[in-house]
Amino acid sequence: MSLRDLVDRKTTIEHGDSGFEIRGLSLEDVVLLMENHKDALVSIFAAPTGTDFEELIKQFPSFISAAISYAAGEYEDTDLVRRLPVGVQLRAIQEVWELSSLDVETVGKLANSVVKGMTKFNAEDLTTLQDNLKAGKNPLQVESST
Repeated sequence: MSLRDLVDRKTTIEHGDSGFEIRGLSLEDVVLLMENHKDALVSIFAAPTGTDFEELIKQFPSFISAAISYAAGEYEDTDLVRRLPVGVQLRAIQEVWELSSLDVETVGKLANSVVKGMTKFNAEDLTTLQDNLKAGKNPLQVESST
């Protein structure tokens, strides 16, 4: 199996005589979802018994429509996805989840690490970064005190 096989792994969500193709969410997609739908992701990661997609649709319809539209490669069509019949949305989000190979525990740890990392990037680090940029130095280089 090659990387291309994983990237090209898609399925079609059919409804009547038509349908649309979806793929698994990429890391970029998950980051966008984290930025725009934090409450929904917290709810998913906090669920002790797994993901209840029907409950997610009821509580966080904008998260579901965003995840489906991202997986379809239609980043601007979240409102259109929101108007799909609920059964189509349920099938689609379950397939997105499966195609994305999302493990709630792993993604939760990743989100926690990102938050901790951002918290550590405090004002002092920002000042050092700005000073290095002004001095024409590598902005990420840390000078040793020896």
